[in-house]
Amino acid sequence: MNYRVILTIVLSAGAAPALAHGAKFTYATGYSIAQICARPGPSGYHPTQVQWSPDGRYLTYFLRHAPSGRANLYRLDVASGKAALLLSSHRLAGAAAPPWTIKNAIKRNRVTRYGVDSYHWSPESNALTFVSHGQIYLYDLATRAITQITHQPGDKRDPQLSPNQKWISYVADGVLYYSAVHGGTVHRVAARRSEVLDGELDWVYREELGLRSGYAWSPDSRRIAFLQFDERPVRTFPIVNYLHNRPRIYAQKYPTAGTANPIVRLGVLTVATGRVVWMAMAGTPDTYLARFGWLRDGTRVFGEVLNRAQTRLELLSADPRTGRVRRLARQTDPAWVGVGASPYFLRTGQFIWSGAQDGWTHLYLYTRNGRLIRRLTRGNYNVLALDGVNERKGVVYFSRYRHGPLDTELYRVSLYGGKAVPVTRRPGTHVIDMGPGGRAFLDTYSNVVTPPAFTLVNLRNGRRTLIQRAARLPFRLQKPHFITIPSASGHTRLYARITLPPHFDPHKRYPVIMYQYGGPDVPPSVRDVWRGAFFLFSQRMAQRGFVMFATDNRAATYFSHRAQTRVKFRFGGLALQDQLAAVHWLKRHAWVNPRRIGIWGWSFGGYMTAFALTHAPAVWRAGIAVAPVTRWQDYDTIYTERYMGTPQQHPASYAASSVVAAAQHLERPLLIVAGTDDNNVHWQNTVQLVHALIHWNRPYRLLIFPNKTHGISGPTARTDLFTAMAHFWERHLR
Repeated sequence: MNYRVILTIVLSAGAAPALAHGAKFTYATGYSIAQICARPGPSGYHPTQVQWSPDGRYLTYFLRHAPSGRANLYRLDVASGKAALLLSSHRLAGAAAPPWTIKNAIKRNRVTRYGVDSYHWSPESNALTFVSHGQIYLYDLATRAITQITHQPGDKRDPQLSPNQKWISYVADGVLYYSAVHGGTVHRVAARRSEVLDGELDWVYREELGLRSGYAWSPDSRRIAFLQFDERPVRTFPIVNYLHNRPRIYAQKYPTAGTANPIVRLGVLTVATGRVVWMAMAGTPDTYLARFGWLRDGTRVFGEVLNRAQTRLELLSADPRTGRVRRLARQTDPAWVGVGASPYFLRTGQFIWSGAQDGWTHLYLYTRNGRLIRRLTRGNYNVLALDGVNERKGVVYFSRYRHGPLDTELYRVSLYGGKAVPVTRRPGTHVIDMGPGGRAFLDTYSNVVTPPAFTLVNLRNGRRTLIQRAARLPFRLQKPHFITIPSASGHTRLYARITLPPHFDPHKRYPVIMYQYGGPDVPPSVRDVWRGAFFLFSQRMAQRGFVMFATDNRAATYFSHRAQTRVKFRFGGLALQDQLAAVHWLKRHAWVNPRRIGIWGWSFGGYMTAFALTHAPAVWRAGIAVAPVTRWQDYDTIYTERYMGTPQQHPASYAASSVVAAAQHLERPLLIVAGTDDNNVHWQNTVQLVHALIHWNRPYRLLIFPNKTHGISGPTARTDLFTAMAHFWERHLR
């Protein structure tokens, strides 16, 4: 038994959580909030923009160096395990636009770090492309020459070389272009139309469906499949930059719950003729085209079509010459169907597709015509990701939680059936990036007190190459404890994390700060994983005498899909029940000051904080809501309607979930934090809640971050935020 073993015993009144034998309390000293939030922070720089060469022979990554903060591009040879400099920061910076000339903040930050905005491997693994000065450059690995291959004006995104490397394609201003790599006429896939995107993703598909590209070349380089988004029916939301003398307005297309979505259809362009054929799938206001791509042999395209209620998901294939479709497989669920990764098509034409047909998310193998062959994984757990397939050996690799939500491990299972066995076994969190062919993987490992370490694992010979070891922090840490506590039902137990102050005395009474998220279908809050500045801030508050506590609820992703569907039409209510059960558990212990318990969260957690203080007004002493949703009518269609239906269909559920409607019930101090440039949870949510709180003369404080988005990122902003939070807790919980 070690410190991680879950303590399921019910603690008697007055007792602190029992320690595993041999554990000792230590504490962090000598660091400030500014040091926590600084770049690179106490844990240093990590490899970023990690990519595999298509042939699986190399792994490339950027690594920044102090004190300049500039990054070199490195290439690691999988066979030898040796890393070498591929492109220096000096050479990359020579092709880059000066950062101060770049208007887009995200792109400016990337160029500052890496010298270029992004880089991409060529299909034949013999070159790299990267974007700089709004142009695409080709770096030949053999000659080490850098060649500019585009010359048209405009900011270019998502560059792709065709599989035969004769064509270069990219998106600019909502138009998909392509041209010969060595020069010639620049073509567009369709005529430019206002508010219509060709090959470029809109916001809601990128955010809620996780798509990363809006087009794909066919394996033979003869065709391009692309998504077209007709955004004309979608509401426009203004995001205003007030820091200029004349405020600048960015008009974002943002479909809110119950309003019109973009109309999306899948087209296939034939390069030789310029002709586009539209596939007979989706293309209506009430369908989503959640996934798309090419079959391995390139003869057909596929698409996953989801109805607007998200209760039916169909996997279709289509003839690119005619657009005619046939159905391969289908999933239905009365609550919602989760959209996972794209189906994995094997060389045989068979495919692997994930689904929750038995109540847990598992992997299933189908024939090329969509007939189920077998279920590949089974058990009371959810497959989190299909990481890779080694077809030659007939092995499928996937990730899942192991001990409840605490450990995220890599497993393997045979394509021909059998028991899944673990590949990684070290307790903690393993984030897997597997190379092509399932022959090697990058293991990014961390646990709650250990920053990430990066290791390349060669599955052919078992060699482990340490790319970067975990940073040794310059202070000692107070080790959190993982326990389980009863849920509101009394039958289900929830995982919780608790951190006690140094030199904890069970005969004293301590204030408690609770953290929660509360939303469905995200990694749970309670995990054995490094959380960077958030963890170090929590450590600092524990050092100052606060008990730090977090728990999830019965909709967390380590429960079955059927269990998670309890949240349907019940945003706020179900999660609040379990947070109240957690407060009840805390108050049973004599070392907890029952009148000094606070609660906070970010995004959905910010919503849950405001919901808790307005729907259980006498329970918590104070709360902090960062970037909160306050009315679900203000949030996007795909996420909100999956769990709540539309406001027109279920007005009572929307009313019951609203913080704005319950603002009059707020009794205890609430600090609301928001960025005015938040394009995810719009500033509108905060304004509407503040308006209601003023009307009812309720006790709130407001902290605004001008021009900051949902993450309120940057050293100065984060320092200001965490400092304000610390002062708030000191004032209201002491």
